[in-house]
Amino acid sequence: MKTLVIGGGSIGLAAAVVCHQAGHQVIVFDPVGFQPVKPTVEMDARVWALGPKSTGFLSDIHAWSPDARVCCYRSMRVIDARSDARVTFADPKLGHLVEAHWVRNQLLKTVGESPIQCLEQGVARVDPQGCVTLENGQTIDSDFVIFAEGRQATTAQASGFELMDGGYHQRALVGTLHCEQPHDGEAFQIFTEQGPLALLPLPDRDGEHRVSVVWSLPTDAAEALAQCSTDMLAARLARVSEAARGALGFVSDPVWIPISQHALKRDALGCLLAIGDTAHGILPLAGLGANLGFADVIALQQALRSHPSAAGDRLARTVARERCMAHRTVAMVMGLFSDVFRSDQPMIQLGRSMALRTADRHPMIRSLIQELAG
Repeated sequence: MKTLVIGGGSIGLAAAVVCHQAGHQVIVFDPVGFQPVKPTVEMDARVWALGPKSTGFLSDIHAWSPDARVCCYRSMRVIDARSDARVTFADPKLGHLVEAHWVRNQLLKTVGESPIQCLEQGVARVDPQGCVTLENGQTIDSDFVIFAEGRQATTAQASGFELMDGGYHQRALVGTLHCEQPHDGEAFQIFTEQGPLALLPLPDRDGEHRVSVVWSLPTDAAEALAQCSTDMLAARLARVSEAARGALGFVSDPVWIPISQHALKRDALGCLLAIGDTAHGILPLAGLGANLGFADVIALQQALRSHPSAAGDRLARTVARERCMAHRTVAMVMGLFSDVFRSDQPMIQLGRSMALRTADRHPMIRSLIQELAG
């Protein structure tokens, strides 16, 4: 079977690897290219909190190994800024914090050791039968096409997929900070009045403690904060996080990223399949975005193993059907979190306080939440 993958990010490369392992002839297209990112002295601002399913899958395809830039976190403390409610998750294998570039570099190495072709070309569109038209006008026939080109889904939309705007247009502040107090392997998250703020553990550097910040904010609030100096912004983060890690300071310039929720009306169209951020964009919380994308690839891997002779259209339908409920559930939960934890209504405040307290008292509920997070 000839399989084409559109998008050379981590999700697209992982999909290419599992298709190759299933015996497919695989070509990956990405106009940006396939050069690995050289690590900088400090950790990159964009990190992922990967759960055990994602890291287990990456290990299974030989794209995961111990590294000084990977930080294991063994607990997560979640609190509400406007009540004393809290919940703590504890597990020796709760997850790992890792740079997004690091994961892609590992996958590029795995792909480079295989016959998978990587072409630095753009794809204009694909018809439902798998005929691919490149941006230079050349056409290529294929049996199965995977779209993993990111949130813009430009080629997917040109190929007939319908993008539905899920709202919640916001901006996220991400960056690397030095902190006064050690994190001891704990991820901290506080639901502030404006949006969830997370301080995620990173490896120490030269005796200094490090954390990664992710703070989702309404656009107007983000624009106001973006005018602050980095020192003022770090002081604001320390105050809003209730000094969970003591005094904070940026080790590099913070980055503001536009975020929102979206989904495709259908993830499968003939022999075409959309996965990862192309199929579903969600608000950043507990690393769900990356874990959701790798869960799509795991579903693809399982479909290939269960139906080794299936045609491309059947594979696309099988994966889309398998992942449909998970996509909708996560999008609904993320939207609910955004609405409920920003509300000032007394009854909603009481309800969220009771919800956190209930989760903290019942291990089964915490286990279900961990399962959702990957």
